Parts: sequence; C-alpha cells; structure tokens
Amino acid sequence: METISQLSRRKACDLCFVKKIKCDMMKPQCSNCKQYSTDCKTTAVRRRIGRPKIPRQDTNNSAETDSPDELEHAANSQQAAKIQGLESRLSRIEEQLQQVLSVATAALASANRIPAPSGTRALTMGTSSWEDSDLDNCIPVRDTLPFPASSTTDTSGPSASSTATSSPSESIIRSASPNLPPLAEILPIINTYFSQINNAIPLFSQSEFMRMLHEWYTYPARRTRAVWAAVNIVLALGSWIPTTPIQDANFAEAETAFRGYMNNAQSVLVELVTREQDLLGLQTLLGLVILYQTLANSKQGAVLIGAAVRLVHRLQMQSKNNIEVMYPAEQGLQRCRLFWIAYMLDKEISLKHHTPSIQHDADIDQDLPSSNPTDGVGDIYTTDGLVRVNYFRLRVRLAHIQGRAYDMLYSTRSTKISMAERQMRVIRLTYLLENWRSSIPPQMLPDAVTSQLGRTDRLLMLTLYGSFVGCMVMVHGVWSQQAAWMKIVSDRSLMALQDSRTDERLACINQQPPLPSAWKRCVQISREFSRSLMQQPESDINIWANLAPVLSSLVILLTNIYQSPGHGDLEEDRQITQWLIRILDKAKQLSVLVPLSKMLIVVTDLSQRAEAAVEKAQRKRKALQERLLMMSDQGFWNQEAGQADDAVDENVDESLLWDTEPVDPQLADMSHMMGSESVVNWLDGQYPQGTDLGEAVS
Repeated sequence: METISQLSRRKACDLCFVKKIKCDMMKPQCSNCKQYSTDCKTTAVRRRIGRPKIPRQDTNNSAETDSPDELEHAANSQQAAKIQGLESRLSRIEEQLQQVLSVATAALASANRIPAPSGTRALTMGTSSWEDSDLDNCIPVRDTLPFPASSTTDTSGPSASSTATSSPSESIIRSASPNLPPLAEILPIINTYFSQINNAIPLFSQSEFMRMLHEWYTYPARRTRAVWAAVNIVLALGSWIPTTPIQDANFAEAETAFRGYMNNAQSVLVELVTREQDLLGLQTLLGLVILYQTLANSKQGAVLIGAAVRLVHRLQMQSKNNIEVMYPAEQGLQRCRLFWIAYMLDKEISLKHHTPSIQHDADIDQDLPSSNPTDGVGDIYTTDGLVRVNYFRLRVRLAHIQGRAYDMLYSTRSTKISMAERQMRVIRLTYLLENWRSSIPPQMLPDAVTSQLGRTDRLLMLTLYGSFVGCMVMVHGVWSQQAAWMKIVSDRSLMALQDSRTDERLACINQQPPLPSAWKRCVQISREFSRSLMQQPESDINIWANLAPVLSSLVILLTNIYQSPGHGDLEEDRQITQWLIRILDKAKQLSVLVPLSKMLIVVTDLSQRAEAAVEKAQRKRKALQERLLMMSDQGFWNQEAGQADDAVDENVDESLLWDTEPVDPQLADMSHMMGSESVVNWLDGQYPQGTDLGEAVS
C-alpha cells in the first residue's frame, strides 16, 4: 500500500494542477488557493496498470522446450524462406529490365542505328594539331566501316546499344548515366559537322571540342552531363544534312535522323540554362534553337532563344571591354561569335513569330564579324575558289535588318505612326534590303548557286536568301488584308486563310499592300528563289526552314499568273507553282500544324483560278489570231494591227490590279523622279549614317 500511495501522490493541488502553476503544498491551504479563494484539495490518482504481456507461444515455449539444435534449424529455415523471396523478387525485376532493354535494342537496330560511312581508316580531325595526338588510340579503329552492331571496345565507354535514340525506357537509363556510342561510330558525323556547318556558323571551337571529346573517352570519371549534351548537339547538327542527296526525299526520315540527339540534349535542359562556369550551356541552347528552326514546329525554339539571350547577358558577352579584360584573345573571339549567333537567331525569330526581340541594338558594344577573318571562319567559296563571301557576316547583317523591320513596322510603337511615315519606313527598309543583296557576289545569287557552290554552301545560301525573301514580303505587306489577291479567292478560302493565320501572316493583316513597283520586285525575287529551289534535290531544300518564303512565293506567282496570264515567264511560273504545290502537299502529310493544311486550300483555289485565267486568255488570243488572219486576207492588216495589240493588253483584268491607297506622290514615284544617287542621298538625309548599329551594318 505504501508503494501505491507513493505512486499516487502528486506534487500539486487540484487548482495548481489544472492551471499548470507551481504549488508550494502549504497546509491547510497553498498560496495559490488562498489567492483564488478556493478550497485546497488534492485528489489521489491511481496510475493505469498496464496489461500483462502475453508471451508468444512459438518463441517462449520453444525456448523453454526446444533444444539449441532445433532453434538453429528454425532460424535457418526462416532465413532460407526470406532469401528465396528476395531471389524471386529480383528475378522479376531482371525480367522486366530485360524486356525494356530488348525494346530499346530493337528500336536501335530497326530505325535509329547510326550508319558509319564505309571507307579507309583515314578519319581526319579537321586540324593539323590533332594529327599526331593519341585520340585514335582511345578506341581501336578498324580498317573498314561500318562497324557491326555487336562491336565493343575496352575504352570506348558504353556499348553501341547506348545510343541517342528516344524512348521512355532509355530516357530513364540515360538520366542516371548518360552514355555515348563508340568514338569510331560518331567521329565521321563530328568531322562532317566541323568541316561543313561549324565553319559557316561557328558554334564550337574545334580544338576545344576535340579535347573535351578525348577526355570523355579517356577519363570516364570526368564525364559530365553538359559535355554529353554538347556532343549530342554536334551529332544532331552533323546529321542534319543527309549523307547523299535524295531526289524523292522522305521529310519524316530526315527529321528522325537527328531528333533523338535533340531529345538527349533537352533532357538536361534545366542544368544548361543556369550553367555559367563555361560556354557549354549556351552552346547547347543555341544549337537547339538552330535545330528547331529546321523542324515543322519551331515555337519551342522561340522560347529557348529567350533563355539563351539571358544567359548571354549573365555572361556579359554584349560588352567588348568586359571580354577583352577577362579572357585571352582566342576565348574572347569565341565569345564574341557566340554573341552574334544569339543575336541573329533572336532577330530572325522576332520577325518570324511577331514577338519583340530581347537584345536591343543600343545595348551592344561588340564589333561586327569580320568580312575577312584570319582563320577563315564564315567564309564560303565558289567551286573554283575564285570568289569568296563571309556567310556569317551576311547573316548577322540580314538579322539586323529583320530586327529593324519588326521595330519600324510591326512593334506596338509603330502602330501609332502616320501612313506617310510608314511608307517612308518601307522605302528605307527596302533600301537596306537591296543594299544587303548587292553585297552578295553574282556567283552566289540564287540563279548561280547550283553551278557555282558546293552542296552544303548551296543549302546555306538558299536558306539565307529565303530569309531575305520572307523579310521583303513582310516589309511590303503581301499578306495584308487589303491585298488584291484576297479578292480573287473564294469565301471558303478566305475562311481557311483566317484559320491558318500564323504569327508572321497575322502581323501583316493591317499593313498596306505593296505598290505596283514593289509588287514587281516581289514577283522577281520569288521567281528567282523558287527556281533555284526546284533545281535542288528534295532532301536539300530544307522545307521547314523555308516554309514561310515558299508559301509567300507561291501566292505571289499564282496571283501574278492570274493578273497577267500572257506575261513572258508564264510557262516557267506554271512549272514552279505546280512543283511548289506538290512539295507542300507532301509536307502537309507530316506536319502537325493546322495552318499548312488550311493554306493548301487557299493556294489550290488560287491555282485553279490562275489556270482558268490562262485558259481564258489563250482562247481569246486564238480567236483574235483567227480574226487577224481573216483581216489580213482582206488587206486590213496594217489598219488593225494596232487594235490587235490593244486587244492583247485587254486580257489583263484591270479591276484586279493592286489597290493603292492615297499616298504622297513624292514618296510613291520618288524612284522615277530622281536618279538612284539622289534617292540614296535623300534617304541618308532622312536617316543619317552613324545614328545606331543599323547604319553601321548597312
């Protein structure tokens, strides 16, 4: 009882216990109870007695009755059962993993196996500094290629089954341990990239990249995900151009060739956008943007270019002084070139998607790319080696004009200007574009590229000229809602056109239609561009990168056929338009974009109306010839000849000529009133040279 009494005794009265205050246990009344005028009571509390533990019969009884041998046997049995369960579970996991690997291997073997070109062992590294290096010793290179699917090496890292294909199972594997194919398998693709593409758009330094690649295969412990992503970008760009030209190309297969590499690089995108310790993050981002420009849906590239330009700003690449102070000359040159790559992509995407550019010209303190660089980066030569132009500088200059076109005609600020001021800006931009075109040697213009340039250079120059055509079309408002060709098509086509408004066409709705002189110029450059495209293999026309100028050229040529069914280039224009419609119809089957399908409805309607106009003109011409023949027999030839010429001119429907709003005659007819030198002087007076970067470029 004494024990129970001690356990039940509390050190506080009921009041102090409830209020949780310290009790002095004074008798007969504690101080707190006196203060609250309460009876001081202490209630005895009995502690809860726990239930007695019931011993386990299996354990305790066996411990009392079983012998040590029996206990050991029981323990072994339990351990064996546990091990058997774990082995069963492990076997199921291995079976599932084997199924995943089988699917990945099958996909690799059937679709995404990288074919290595057959030939000798002479795989050049592109620079003489690597000829005597031990890079080839990193992996045994056989005398002949391609390599069999089962070929492995002791120092090449992962096996050939770890490729850049895209599947959910492989994404999980790569996210934990990114791998690359054997060096001998990817080396031809890397050499192709540096010898053809990187020379025109210097995204990587070849010596730095080869050193990085050498360390990847030589020192596996130093591998990083950023290096893995950069190598995948180079492989994607190297696979962008098919090894051999194909006349009847499959656009889906062309995209699949490098889409797996893009997916690999995108899997580590979160790490790249904040990588500032080197240039790999920026280079990979810019490479992704370049690749997205060649895909059916390029809007992801418009998002990535924002992250890339912001990373450029964090790296302080827009400041020449900052680069000269902090980096050696070679590294500074590479950073300067990366800045201009980001700049030209930003301006191109700004005009194409009708969004403000991120990089402002006023915030740039960098020299333009040299027109005659000492290392020859950006230079393109004709096949005879006699004519040279710097492609990189040309593209940067055109990008600047594209940025000016958006700022002057399509920005929110430009909507508040008067019509006369807008027309002056159109004249100024036209002058800048024509001045840019005049800086291209005649041997490298569209009519001569097929015979004067190599395959890769020809593809690059045609894409560049397509950007020029697209910019000229947007400057002159060919897609304006007031354009005359809008009155030609049916209501159904107008509804389809409304549904197919892309960013660049939507931006042109409220623009003024082209003046007659500008319309003739648009017809001329559209014919040159389309004619040159038609002479190329289908695998080399880069349909998605050239989609906007191709559609614009097709609409312009069809409208010109409808308005002038008897012009001298009629038959050539008909052949060009039929070929363009066939290419677009082929691309439509692979496109996920609704606007392309809708636009085909419009151009098909326009094509039918153009053909009907041609047939009508031919019937009139035939009837007129018969009439003239009859009159010539009657001796009225000389009298009716002049009327016959006038009758031929009447075939053109004057009501469908381009509408011209009331404009300032001095602006509309300036090129006819002044000489070319006077026009240039007047433009320079309106926009003095040296006011900003644009004048330096032009």
